[in-house]
Amino acid sequence: MIINDTDYALTDKNYIPIECMKTQIVLASTFNHDMRHVTGWQHRHNGNYKKTAAFTIDAAGVVYKHFEPKYYSRFFNNLELDTKTIIILLENDGWLIKDEEKNQYINWVGDIYNKPEEVVEKRWRNYKYWCPYTKEQFDAAIELVRSLCDEFYIPLNAIGHNTKIDTLSDYHGIIYKSNFDKNYTDLNPSWDCTEFKNKLEQI
Repeated sequence: MIINDTDYALTDKNYIPIECMKTQIVLASTFNHDMRHVTGWQHRHNGNYKKTAAFTIDAAGVVYKHFEPKYYSRFFNNLELDTKTIIILLENDGWLIKDEEKNQYINWVGDIYNKPEEVVEKRWRNYKYWCPYTKEQFDAAIELVRSLCDEFYIPLNAIGHNTKIDTLSDYHGIIYKSNFDKNYTDLNPSWDCTEFKNKLEQI
């Protein structure tokens, strides 16, 4: 697969350049669009913000590598968890609010949702409307995860749902951020966890 490792590449001010043994891959969301999250990383804390991710897959399915996945960031602000995980972000606005009067959807920062993909309606974790992930992202995620599992000897075992699991400390495989805590809403219900698991684990 083609990975763009030049656009949106980070310096070591935004991650910790220490090699770690990786046992988990975590899929999460950006909660914005147009790669705005990377600009945010580069400007917060005088450019020393480290709650970052190794990869982003944009809505078109383009994979961007921000830093080498053998290193780590402070994505969870938990040393044990951060050092053993590879974080992949999917570009997605997350939960949406419907403006009934104007018949339009608004994301959490007030932007109007105007993408061609239809909004997903499902009550989950105190929200009802969700920005959908794209097929291009789904396919790119499968390819990227397979490649990383091969490189880091991580088993092709994926959690088949996006709800909380009490203990994941010994799990080796692919996890969703929402599996860690009931307050996380990524990946949201528009992602087909069962289909992803089945396609990923096909030999």
